[in-house]
Amino acid sequence: MAQRSTHIKSVTQHLRIVFRAVQAHSKYVEKQCGLSSAKLWMLYELHSTPGIKVSQLASALAIHPSTCSNMLDKLEEGGFVSKERSKKDQRAVHISLTDKGNSVLKKAPKPAQGELSGALEKLSDENLVLLEQGLGKLVQALHSKNESAALFPIPDTLKEEN
Repeated sequence: MAQRSTHIKSVTQHLRIVFRAVQAHSKYVEKQCGLSSAKLWMLYELHSTPGIKVSQLASALAIHPSTCSNMLDKLEEGGFVSKERSKKDQRAVHISLTDKGNSVLKKAPKPAQGELSGALEKLSDENLVLLEQGLGKLVQALHSKNESAALFPIPDTLKEEN
């Protein structure tokens, strides 16, 4: 029983470290380029796939399409991206980086997808599968009623704990 309690405390501490690392990276990114890490990742995706559609971008970022559209609206207002309706299908919108968006990418920190994704890339396939399974079971045990929570990026700023 004591060993289980020790494991629970250890996992809790590890999750805090992961969460704070994501927060710290997000703050660092924002300080360096003035954009959240989620918006920066979006710019990188747009850079690697010019003219991508909103639905494709949302899929690449693993976020909800409406969240993607809202983030793109803010990036467009800031002059980082431009949108163009398809001449073949007026429902389709293609997004591209502006000169300002490209300029931000040149000075932006890497990896584009953030510290967490970069660290996950370093795990062996076996450890990645075990982590995925374990976290899946943890989420189930939490009985989360908000199954769509995974489709929204972590907020740009989070209140600091003392």
